[in-house]
Amino acid sequence: MGFYTKLIRLAIALAIVTMVTACSDPVIPLVAPPPEPTPVQTLSTAPEPVPGEEASEPQERGTTETTIRIAVIADGPNESLNDGESISVWQSVEAWAESLNRSTKLAGREIIVERVDSAIFRHVEAIDFVCEGDFFAIVGSFAVNDADGLERLLSQDCSLPDFPANVFSLKRLYSGLTFQSNPTGAITTNAGWATYFVETAQASSQKAATLLPELTSTVLAGERLIESATAKGFKFIHSPIYEIESDFSKETENLIQSNSQSLVWGNSGSQLTRFLTTVIENDPEFSFEFISCGQSCYNSDWVQEVGSLGQGISTWLPHLPIEEAELNDELLRYLFFMNLTHGTDAKPTAAGIAAWSSALLFEEAVSRAVGIGSAAYRPESLTRQSVIEAAKSITFWDAAGLHGISNPAEGIPSPCFVIMTLNDGLWERTFPPRPGELNCEDENLAVLEATADLETIEDNTLSPE
Repeated sequence: MGFYTKLIRLAIALAIVTMVTACSDPVIPLVAPPPEPTPVQTLSTAPEPVPGEEASEPQERGTTETTIRIAVIADGPNESLNDGESISVWQSVEAWAESLNRSTKLAGREIIVERVDSAIFRHVEAIDFVCEGDFFAIVGSFAVNDADGLERLLSQDCSLPDFPANVFSLKRLYSGLTFQSNPTGAITTNAGWATYFVETAQASSQKAATLLPELTSTVLAGERLIESATAKGFKFIHSPIYEIESDFSKETENLIQSNSQSLVWGNSGSQLTRFLTTVIENDPEFSFEFISCGQSCYNSDWVQEVGSLGQGISTWLPHLPIEEAELNDELLRYLFFMNLTHGTDAKPTAAGIAAWSSALLFEEAVSRAVGIGSAAYRPESLTRQSVIEAAKSITFWDAAGLHGISNPAEGIPSPCFVIMTLNDGLWERTFPPRPGELNCEDENLAVLEATADLETIEDNTLSPE
């Protein structure tokens, strides 16, 4: 953590001599009129046509000769369903844009980033807002109901290139417009973490429990998690669906009676804190041999919130941890620009790193579409369709070394991962033991079969709005 503190100090020092671009508040579709976007710099008006001169090519929607405008759709903070990942993903895409706007720009254009809040149950409205607005692409999104509004996204009058940080719906991932930098939750999924616990805690991995929030998208994601872990040797003996607003009293009582010895948690870290607190209140002597939390727990705010209850909880990451940033140039660059752009308000998290990776993938697709670095470079030829076609050619990708080799075009993740465990409020590497290393065995991947088509189930979940 000493290195990270030094990094923050360095970024703050540099920020004193450099003007940092201000970030607008998120747009919440249909709740209030969307604010006008704040450009990175004042745009010049288009020149008047000169008689006799050939007219310039028409600009693709969401672009001008000097700017390109993208949207980041994310669910605003909700204590029942997320840990405020939206703040981190919004900040991360803005930091990436800042890194390019200060140097090469993107296809000769400055990047304007607009925050759009899908507020859990308003993803349809968020998609409508972006499709009807002046946007070129969706980048870095993180929304639990991301299948809602998919038909509109795919419609001829929208068809926005889509580069999300995370995908909850397989329909969205395989839509033909969507490309995720490292799609760890795809049909071919990374389950190396499950192999680790089966090998190191074999008995308790045979008596595993998990709890699924009642949203259709989270239930389906949970079912996929169960199938992938089972393929690696896990056995789940308790996997109830619970109400979003549950106080966990009934759930903890049932779990204790189930004789579960391990817990796999795929939901928000704040919900895990509430659940563990209720378990202790119900039975102070009860404990799990291990708890594996998803990447939502890799969040400094959650570490402070959970306190001593977090001792021994593990998480798995598809990239090197922030604690080892000095061993990875791109991770160091991410942290540098997060602090340069957002200062002490910066919230680097696993979700944020995924958003930065997705932005790098978008950058690569745009670069290929206009021929950056080649004699065929034509930034004026940039179109949405050319970016989509370019993304379909990206089959060997590691986000500048940020994660292992993935295949975004076909939705195949990297097999690489690392296990981190919380000890006295600090994340410590557990496996593999050597700093700077990821475990990248091909056997870490699992192919879903039983749950691959479960999204055909009708979604009867209604918005409380």
